[in-house]
Amino acid sequence: MDSKNESVVTTCDFITKEVIIKVIKNSVKEDVIFKNYVIFNASDKMLGFLADYWKMQVQVITSDNKIKLLSFFIKAVSKSNSAKADMVNEMKLFEKEINFYTVIKSKLNTSDINTWSPNLILSLNDAMIFEDLNSLQYKTLNKFKTFDREHTLLALEALARFHAASIIYEEKRCLLLGKSYCINDDHENYLNKGGYQESDPWFTQCMIGALEAVKYFSKYTNDKKVLNLIEQRWNDVWKTALRLADHSSTYRNVICHRDLWNNNILFRYKREGVKLVPDDCVLVDFQAVRYQPPAGDVMLLLYCNLESNFRDENIETFLSHYYNAMKNILGSNGISIQDILSFDNFLKSCDEQKLWALVVSACLVPQFWIDDELNTKIFCNTTNFKEIMTKDKASFIKSMIINNSDYKNKVLNILEEIIQKYCL
Repeated sequence: MDSKNESVVTTCDFITKEVIIKVIKNSVKEDVIFKNYVIFNASDKMLGFLADYWKMQVQVITSDNKIKLLSFFIKAVSKSNSAKADMVNEMKLFEKEINFYTVIKSKLNTSDINTWSPNLILSLNDAMIFEDLNSLQYKTLNKFKTFDREHTLLALEALARFHAASIIYEEKRCLLLGKSYCINDDHENYLNKGGYQESDPWFTQCMIGALEAVKYFSKYTNDKKVLNLIEQRWNDVWKTALRLADHSSTYRNVICHRDLWNNNILFRYKREGVKLVPDDCVLVDFQAVRYQPPAGDVMLLLYCNLESNFRDENIETFLSHYYNAMKNILGSNGISIQDILSFDNFLKSCDEQKLWALVVSACLVPQFWIDDELNTKIFCNTTNFKEIMTKDKASFIKSMIINNSDYKNKVLNILEEIIQKYCL
């Protein structure tokens, strides 16, 4: 580690000695002395679409004069891509996520529920400093290797812990206040629709780009009658999906994640013989949170991260596993899941939320089912980012389909499932 109290990069100038002292104070219980630190890129790949990511390692001297290394993960408003920064600021995504971690999550924390997200160590105006999950042995899967049974079950358990925390908090508040209580009433401004609304340019470009891919490359390309029918119904189908993400008067609502693609789901592993097996899962990136039926998150996780055949063959197992995990957590807190959401109603809600899951997958997968090097080259360029995300996503998707058969198959499978289930 560099012996100077300087970072090896210059784009994290918001990390001052005063900030580091606060980070140490918030993360270390014992008295230590700050020695030095280093900051470096979290990855040479693009970890996410709307921020810059850094790692920070801090050396401290303990009371017994030993050097201890502390590791942190920094998520910051982009200084390298003004289009990213503009989108984040316009949609108030950092403000939303900071509020989630500093206000909402502090209410949801329950001692008898295992962790479902990283700890926020310190928030700044344009950055958040977290514990480093990689140093705690968590990592993402290769995004091209969809989840198997073991990873899916663990991810569903993490999701159940997250969702159960909302219900437990609300039920406790109901008892304390002696009347009904909804966490959304206190935090509605920070549990908004985000980019998933008809007026948002990003969502509009996702919808248009997907339809263009269908018209030029799907199995319906040469059937003008069917294509006309698809075009007539396409926008209404996508808008119907948006309504599924509103608060429900039929089903119990919880705070949902709504961005459950591969890079936002991290797994920890343990060794069994010569084999490493997953034994825990946590979720990251809470910029899209909203108060809606939990089935929306469950189905999104399954539709965005599993092969469709594998998903359909095991859907009953996966839905039962999530529901039972939720049942056990609520039960340990004196809450009967039958009073919250019956299994039959949960299954009914899951069936309804398939459309939401498919449409969100159709928005996300065309952006990330790309080789990391190419993804970084395309989306780290300010002009490209703005053009693709807000002006002309169709040209990007069509170009990718023409040049990458795996991309073509992955994207068209999602789009054709939307058509088969909801357009014809």
